[in-house]
Amino acid sequence: MSSNSQKVVKKDGVWFVEGRPRETIQLISRHHPPNIPGKSLITLLVTLPPNGATPPHRHGSAAVLALMLRGASRDQMNQEPEARVRGPGESFYEAPGCHHVRGENASEEEEAAFYAVFVVDDEEFETGGGYEGLLVLDQDVEEKKG
Repeated sequence: MSSNSQKVVKKDGVWFVEGRPRETIQLISRHHPPNIPGKSLITLLVTLPPNGATPPHRHGSAAVLALMLRGASRDQMNQEPEARVRGPGESFYEAPGCHHVRGENASEEEEAAFYAVFVVDDEEFETGGGYEGLLVLDQDVEEKKG
């Protein structure tokens, strides 16, 4: 399945990849390292249920490192020709402005989970909606334009 074949729909005010459950997100930590003033390190636990998927998105100016804990995640960034599957102990990186065009659980039977560690500008975090503002869905951007 290419990213173009994913139909994204809105149900009860929430965007979904059609027919697939969304991820759950749990805040693990937020730190203000003194050696990077004006930035926060935020760690989230992202859990994808079996067959779960996240609609295409970006993370604003944040840099994100994801470390797989269990299960397998299928991800495609920017203009990569193919999605890659990563399992426990593997990681992927999203540079600021990266377009995460495909993010899904690679299994229909087992959940997948990973830590997502964000390096984000404190000002952007405070004015951009806090933790919820870290995930900017393509459809939300298009809806605001229209």
